[in-house]
Amino acid sequence: GVARRAPVLRSSLLRRMESGVGFGAVPLGFATAAPCRSAGSYTYFIRAGTRPWDRRVKVKSLLDILSPYMIKVKGISLKWKLLIPFLLLAFIGTTVLTFIGLSSQQNLIKEEERKGLLQYYDRFLEELDHKKKQAASLAAMIAENPQVQALLAERNREGLIDLLLHTYVQLKMNFNIEQFHFHLPVAVSFLRLHYLERYGDEMIAFRKTIRDAIAKREPVSGLELGATGFGIRGVAPVFRYGEVVGSIEIGHSFNEDLLIDINRRWGIDLALYRFEDKKNYWPMARTGKGPRRELIDRYLPGEGPEKAFMLIAPKEHPDRAILIGPVKDYAGKTVALVEISVDRSEIHERLTRTRNLMFLVGALGMGISFLLTFLVTQFFTRPIMEIVREAQDIAQEKREVHLEPGPNDEIGSLTRALNVMLDALKERRMEIERHARTLEKRVEERTADLVASEEKYRTLVENVPLLVYRILPDGTTEFINSYLTESLGYSIEEAVGDRNFWREKIAGDSSDHREEPWGECFENGHERRTERVIKDKGGRTLTFIDHAIPAADASGRVKWVDGIMLDISALKRLQERALRAEEIRLLGEISAHMAHEIRNPLITAGGFARRLRDALPEGDANRKLAQIIVEEVARLENYLKNLISSIRPFELSLTEVDVNHVLASWLERLDGHLKSKGIEVVREMDPHAKKIQGDEERLDQAFESLLKHAIISMPQDEMLFLSTAQTGDRLVVTLKHKVHRLSEDDLDKFFFPHVEDGTEWTVLDLPFSKIVIHRHGGQVDLSRDEENLLTMRIEFPVKSRTEKGG
Repeated sequence: GVARRAPVLRSSLLRRMESGVGFGAVPLGFATAAPCRSAGSYTYFIRAGTRPWDRRVKVKSLLDILSPYMIKVKGISLKWKLLIPFLLLAFIGTTVLTFIGLSSQQNLIKEEERKGLLQYYDRFLEELDHKKKQAASLAAMIAENPQVQALLAERNREGLIDLLLHTYVQLKMNFNIEQFHFHLPVAVSFLRLHYLERYGDEMIAFRKTIRDAIAKREPVSGLELGATGFGIRGVAPVFRYGEVVGSIEIGHSFNEDLLIDINRRWGIDLALYRFEDKKNYWPMARTGKGPRRELIDRYLPGEGPEKAFMLIAPKEHPDRAILIGPVKDYAGKTVALVEISVDRSEIHERLTRTRNLMFLVGALGMGISFLLTFLVTQFFTRPIMEIVREAQDIAQEKREVHLEPGPNDEIGSLTRALNVMLDALKERRMEIERHARTLEKRVEERTADLVASEEKYRTLVENVPLLVYRILPDGTTEFINSYLTESLGYSIEEAVGDRNFWREKIAGDSSDHREEPWGECFENGHERRTERVIKDKGGRTLTFIDHAIPAADASGRVKWVDGIMLDISALKRLQERALRAEEIRLLGEISAHMAHEIRNPLITAGGFARRLRDALPEGDANRKLAQIIVEEVARLENYLKNLISSIRPFELSLTEVDVNHVLASWLERLDGHLKSKGIEVVREMDPHAKKIQGDEERLDQAFESLLKHAIISMPQDEMLFLSTAQTGDRLVVTLKHKVHRLSEDDLDKFFFPHVEDGTEWTVLDLPFSKIVIHRHGGQVDLSRDEENLLTMRIEFPVKSRTEKGG
């Protein structure tokens, strides 16, 4: 029913999805479609009927039905648990082997039958070929007769009849010759000895053999349809004084006479069908028994067979092996089908006897296997039953002496294990009696241990670098350790005395601060692990991992929530640094690959451009164009040089570096360039700034590129602000100046490799500067404060854990 109404189901689902209703179960009256989401798409499973589809209910019902039988199976004896699988395996093995043997034998026999059918088909085609050659030979021999040549040249029908009619009768009786025909050179019938009344009809349109024999001036032969039907025809030209005066045709029958002759000699059944296409073919002749036309209609290919196809024991005729093959005429077109049918009833009976014998042998083998398995199971289960009875006596305390030792096999091991268990039970019973006598003393000792353990636990909780707490459902803090004061600066009294302390101070900056901090724990009793961003009492931002564990009473109601909070602020900073380092490494690999891919063709282009420029005379206009190419290639080479230098790995040689001294040194070296552009430098150096751990040479190169870029990008007569400041454990360097043009895109691509034209410093290694800053554990931020006013803020850790790798 669902299959018949599939269009209705499809349209209902499409309307539901297009209207945005959702992807719930779709009731359709005759079926229910339930969605299953997979890999971003929805698949609907359909259940016929009007009830909702509930897989769990169906599985539970199935288990309820099977559970009594499963209990019965588990309750059968060990003997039958061994016998049933062995018997089942013997049955399956025998059945599979029998099936494989019969299938292999049947496949081999069918393969031999196919070969036999193909041999019959090849012999049939050879028979046709033999008759074609015979017909062509007879036609050629008669065409050489001078009397025939003279009479045909004179167009003497009566003379030809008197001369050859007796010969035709003898050929028909002895060699099954059906056609004896003379034609004029224009393929017009002159004389049919097999049909004297009919002559003068034109055959040039459908008799290719006649046309070819006259055109090629040699005998030809083949199967062809004529005015009196199909024939295996041989046509030879008749010459008179070197000129073709006509042609003679000798034709064998292609009908039931041919099939009867083959049936008599080969002992097989044959049939011929005239063929035009699959819908237009009809019987021509048949011998013996064989399938009817309906079988061919079922198995014949749509366009007709290009080669022979075979049917071994089809469903309608299991006692026949059938081949249906094409028969082509002289022009190479399939004009007939030959059906070769071989009786295989004897093979069928032989296979049946073999199958019955194999089943009988298999049943006998299963019986013997069952008997042997039964004896073996009896041999093994008898001592097991004895051990079971003795184990029951031990359990009921009726036996205290050891069991008799058995052989060194599994039964013996089981006996020894029971003896060990018997000894253990004796010792346990004596130990219980001893514990009963000393129970009061042990209780006192255990109580003292618990008190000591509680003191150790309290000491541990107070000293671990974790924030440990207990919260009641109304928000009251029942317990919190002193790490709260150490990490966040709040006192324990502040946390215990304020019910809103956790909601306002702890959960205020978390992503889920709009909800109760532990609402899910109290409502559902589920543990919760949350990352919280908390500000301490001094305003410093810290990150904690909060693991809350609800504690429930016997009725399942949550009484309180215990939890621990771990400060992961340092870990977060390390993660951010690792991410930045990975980004730099990945960008370096990509840039290095691109630079090396571009460099080789660029060098080649530059070399050819220089050779082209040098080959042109000074006054040639093309020399200027070549010079432009040389300059642009040189510019790109400088760009690649900058890119490769910025991504080349390097090592840091760490010492104490005075950043103020490095900046002042470069301002002195660049003083001439500053004055040439009228740039005034405003310095605000913190004299108390601490030295940082770093590579002075690399930092010198980084600040060189940054200051040179500032000078190049500034307009004339502007001010350059440079300052340093100590902020906590960070050293901040600020560089502020105006530029000619500054957009958001310029800020995003500020540290991309680029080449400055028209300046003394054509290559500025800004990417390398950023890498050096990051390798020292620092960070650099760019901002646009006013129109075209660039502010660069660089931070260094005073005690930096710099990376050592390249």
